[in-house]
Amino acid sequence: MRILKTVAHYSDGELLKIWKSQTEVRAYQDWQIIYSVQVNLGKEAIEFAQMLGVKASKVKAVIQKYNKSGKDWRKYGKWGGRREERCLLSLEEEKSLLSGIESEALAGKILIYQHIKGVVEERVGAEVSDDYIWDLFKRHNWTKKVPRPSHPKADKEAQQEYKKNSRSHWKPNY
Repeated sequence: MRILKTVAHYSDGELLKIWKSQTEVRAYQDWQIIYSVQVNLGKEAIEFAQMLGVKASKVKAVIQKYNKSGKDWRKYGKWGGRREERCLLSLEEEKSLLSGIESEALAGKILIYQHIKGVVEERVGAEVSDDYIWDLFKRHNWTKKVPRPSHPKADKEAQQEYKKNSRSHWKPNY
């Protein structure tokens, strides 16, 4: 196996301060790995993995990224969720857009999502995907309301007659 070694971008004291200042779990764990490797020379990835409770592949990947990228290796911020720099509209803009459409939607004038897609594309100035519109609905708790399906050959009078003449409760024979 290969002995791990870090490039000394920071001193041990600086690394310790950075590690202890982390508030995210992943960032804390990554800086812990870097600090451990820099302070404990002459060990393999498996030893660090057992000591820190992670996989050896994670130890190798973190050290490799840190050595390659230098001090700015962990600039990606938080994981998951909405990242504002990639969003087409902010949450406030989406709320204002949907509040303008809400009265039409409640009155039943909007029958298909393409109508809202057109309004969003007009506001954004670019084409948006269908998934973006459905995600927009989900983010703002909009649901699709449709009537219950009925069979085209259903006989309404026969259904009403059945309801009148059927028993109100059922009791099994034992």
